[in-house]
Amino acid sequence: EPPLTQALIPGDVFAKNSLWKGAYEYQGKKQPAMLRVTGFQVANSKVNATMIDHSGVELHLAGTYKKEDFHLLLQVYQITGPVEIFVNQFRDDHWALDGHVSSESSGGTFIYQGSVKGQGFGQFGFQRLDLRLLESDPESIGRHFASNSSSVAAAILVPFIALIIAGFVLYLYKHRRRPKVPFNGYAGHENTNVRATFENPMYDRNIQPTDIMASEAEFTVSTVCTAV
Repeated sequence: EPPLTQALIPGDVFAKNSLWKGAYEYQGKKQPAMLRVTGFQVANSKVNATMIDHSGVELHLAGTYKKEDFHLLLQVYQITGPVEIFVNQFRDDHWALDGHVSSESSGGTFIYQGSVKGQGFGQFGFQRLDLRLLESDPESIGRHFASNSSSVAAAILVPFIALIIAGFVLYLYKHRRRPKVPFNGYAGHENTNVRATFENPMYDRNIQPTDIMASEAEFTVSTVCTAV
């Protein structure tokens, strides 16, 4: 039931450009979000708003504010977002924010709270921010959600990057441990440089020039004798 302090709530509590900061429940956990009113018609109290999720998903909502009951039902008609996995949780034709507005004090603190119509969702609650605070630092809200969006993106990318690095390290480890097949034309020598040396069996450093000439002479003689 609506609280008794609802008499303090003005008819244009959902004025255009007003911001509501709060959270909603999804699978038992609170998720921070922001509600920005993009349009308000005084004649029929029609409200257009955008709920900005901490993941960067934007839900475009529309509904009619009933001043008599201080009730507002905002139904989704469009969803946009940078990451498909977060958009999917909101894909429901009947997804909506169904709640009432209350006032905690005479200082202008207004609360919009109720239940989220959607599978896996629970309660929600938004508090309207002071317009004077927003005028003094209008970019504070944008910085807050930009940092949250970056954190979510990092949480998604870091495991994939770590998996790629781990696979590359494992490949290098196996490659270094692979047994090497020796090449027949090379022979390992225990020398100071610890290098493989190529040995040509037709070349011997210990053979002297005189030995080479003698071999040639013997080869010539034997050849002549065979011919005769």
